[in-house]
Amino acid sequence: MNHKLTEQLKLAIRDEFVHGVTDEQGVRQYPTIQSLVSKHGVSSTTLYKYSNEENWQSQKNKVQTEIQTLLDEERITKMVNESKRLDDSSIQIAQAMLGRVGRKLQKAFQDEQNNPNVEALSLQDLREASHVAQNAQRLGKLALGQAQEISKVSADVSNPEAFHRVMEQLDELAFARSQGGSKPLH
Repeated sequence: MNHKLTEQLKLAIRDEFVHGVTDEQGVRQYPTIQSLVSKHGVSSTTLYKYSNEENWQSQKNKVQTEIQTLLDEERITKMVNESKRLDDSSIQIAQAMLGRVGRKLQKAFQDEQNNPNVEALSLQDLREASHVAQNAQRLGKLALGQAQEISKVSADVSNPEAFHRVMEQLDELAFARSQGGSKPLH
């Protein structure tokens, strides 16, 4: 049964074709001209004629492109905001880690100043404090967008000779502190 294609019905069908319809699950579907012919009981020849003359497919493509562009912009904005929150949290964590290491080292230094016979931090404690401080620095630099600096530090630390020299200097420092002296490091 064919219904007369009034201007109002034509606009309603065009709107369904160009903008789509939302199904029961909330998913937007874009019906074909043929499915709209069946749904509204209009002449397929007439509907195809109008859709071609008025460029419905081009309009539909434009609408879909605009929707996708808006969705992409919304996703980008959301990702930027999430990235900022993550970076801010990472910086706070890095600062807290460095603060804790600094307080622990300061307390150990004061304990050793007050009693030269006391070794407040073992070499293992110094290594762990150094490791925590280094990780905090990497985390902070990465959050600040300085990943290139991290690569440089990683490359130096991953070098066994450089790492060995650092460890020797820490050993010398620990020994000098335990002797109550201030032996310069090379």
